[in-house]
Amino acid sequence: MIPTRAQSFQHRAEVEQLRAVVDGGGTAVLCQVLTGTGGVGKTQLAADYARAAWGSGGVDVLVWITASTRSAVVFGYAQAGVEVLGADPGGREQAARLFLAWLEPKPGARPCRWLVVLDDLADPAGLRGLWPPPALRAEPSSPPAAGTPP
Repeated sequence: MIPTRAQSFQHRAEVEQLRAVVDGGGTAVLCQVLTGTGGVGKTQLAADYARAAWGSGGVDVLVWITASTRSAVVFGYAQAGVEVLGADPGGREQAARLFLAWLEPKPGARPCRWLVVLDDLADPAGLRGLWPPPALRAEPSSPPAAGTPP
């Protein structure tokens, strides 16, 4: 679920810069990492973009995951696998892997336009094997200690 807009959210130049970077991506691989100290608005910036992308029909699938732990990411992907693919909710790892595989572009098929937000990501290295595949969009919102995904 996308976080609600903060009452104090102020439109900033970064919002337009993020949209320009992401919207210019077409079907290219695109990863946008938002970093900064706690409370500067990384989550709100990503949420604003996610709301706009979903509202305009710019994405077919939107997954928002509070990615504070590896198990939270697995749970988020598994939940998406259950909702989108009808995966077995009893096998979280398998449902998560099915969902990630489903995001992969398929030869000859119209690509699914997706947006995955990994919010509050503290340890990118801890997500080995769980990064979204190179397809359309993945946007980690992370604290300053986070590096870029592999």
